[in-house]
Amino acid sequence: MNKELINSFLDKWLDELKLSVLENGSLCIALFSDSGKLIFANKTMKALFIIPGKPSDNILNPSFEKLAGFKSKTSLVYKGFLTLGNFSSINTSILVRVFRKDDEILIIGGVDTRQLSQQNETMHNLNREISNLQRLLIKEKSSLEQILRQLNQANIELKEANATKDKFFSIIAHDLKNPFNALIGFSEILMENQKNMEPQEVDELIQMLNNASHQAYKLLEDLLMWSKAQQGKIAFIPQKIIVSDIFDEIQSNLENVAAKKSIFIKFDDSTDTVLYADSNMLKTILRNLISNAIKFSSRGSEVRVQIEKEDEFARITVSDNGTGISEINLDRLWQLSGQFTTKGTENEEGTGLGLVLCKEFVDKHGGKIWAESKLGKGSNFMFTIPLFDRKN
Repeated sequence: MNKELINSFLDKWLDELKLSVLENGSLCIALFSDSGKLIFANKTMKALFIIPGKPSDNILNPSFEKLAGFKSKTSLVYKGFLTLGNFSSINTSILVRVFRKDDEILIIGGVDTRQLSQQNETMHNLNREISNLQRLLIKEKSSLEQILRQLNQANIELKEANATKDKFFSIIAHDLKNPFNALIGFSEILMENQKNMEPQEVDELIQMLNNASHQAYKLLEDLLMWSKAQQGKIAFIPQKIIVSDIFDEIQSNLENVAAKKSIFIKFDDSTDTVLYADSNMLKTILRNLISNAIKFSSRGSEVRVQIEKEDEFARITVSDNGTGISEINLDRLWQLSGQFTTKGTENEEGTGLGLVLCKEFVDKHGGKIWAESKLGKGSNFMFTIPLFDRKN
C-alpha cells in the first residue's frame, strides 16, 4: 500500500479511526511527557492503572524511566511486552510499541494472538490439573467413605461381640448356677432328712436331682459346642444322608421326654429325601428344634416334622400347636446378644443357646433358618439344607 493511498484513507476515515482507536476495548493508548506526566490515556489503558497517584508508576517492566531512556534512529524506541499494575497484587502484560517524538512518549498496544494462545494453553493445562485434582478428591472421598463404612461395621461387630460375651458370662453365672444350686439344695435335704422321709418324698427328691443334673449337663453341652463353633473347632464334613435314618435316631433319644407329656412326634417324608449334610450338625439342629417344640407344646398334642424339596434344597419344618412366640421376639431368636428365655408349658428350663447353634450350623450348609409364629397358635420353625442331587 503506497503513501498516497494511506493518506487518502486517513483523510477520508480519520474521524472514524479516531473513534475506533479511542473506544477499542482491546487497544491500550497512553501519551506521557518524558518527565512521566500523563497527557492522555484511553479507557482501556486507564483500567490497567492500579497504583494511585502518578500514572507512570504503573509501568513496571520495562519501567517508565527505562522507556524514557531508550534511543533509536526512528521514533520507535521499544517493541515487546510491557507489564502494568502492581507487583504485589494485580498486573497485566500487553504487547506494545513505544514511540518518542521530542519530549513526548506514545505507548500503543494490546493482546496479540500469540499471547492469547499462550493464555488459552495455560488455562487448558490449569483446567486439566483441576479436573485431575477433582477426580483424585472424588477417589479419596470414596476411599474415605469405604474406610468409614468398614469402621462402622467393625464397631457394630465389636458391640455384638461384647454383647455376646456378656450374654455368655451371664449364662455361666446365672443359668449354670441354678441347676447346681438345686443339686446342692436337694442333696442336703436328703442327707439331713432321709431317715425321717417317706419313700415317696425320697423318690420325688431323687427325680428333682435327676432333672437338675440333666439340665446342667445339657447347658454345659450347649456351651461347649457353641464355644467350639465360635472358634471354628467343629469339623464340617458333609456327606450323603438319608433323613429318615437321622430322624429315627433323634426320635429314639427324645421319646422319653415326649412321653412324659404324652406328645406324639410325627415324621412326614414320603420321598425318602437324601441330603448332602454334616450328620452331627443336622442331628443337633433337629434335636434342638424338636426339643423346643416339645417344651412349648401342651400335654397330649403333636409335634410334626415335614420335608419338602425346593430346587437344590430341602425345606424341613418342625411344627407345634403350643404357646407361640410374639412378633417382637421372633427376630431375637437367632442372636445370642438378643436371646431371651421362657419356661415351657410345664416349667421346663432353657437358655436359648440351642437356636443360636441351629443358625450357626444351618449357615455352614449355605441354608437359611426362620420361624413363623403367633401367640397361642403354635410355631413353625423352618430351615433349608442342600439335597444330595445338587452335589452329584
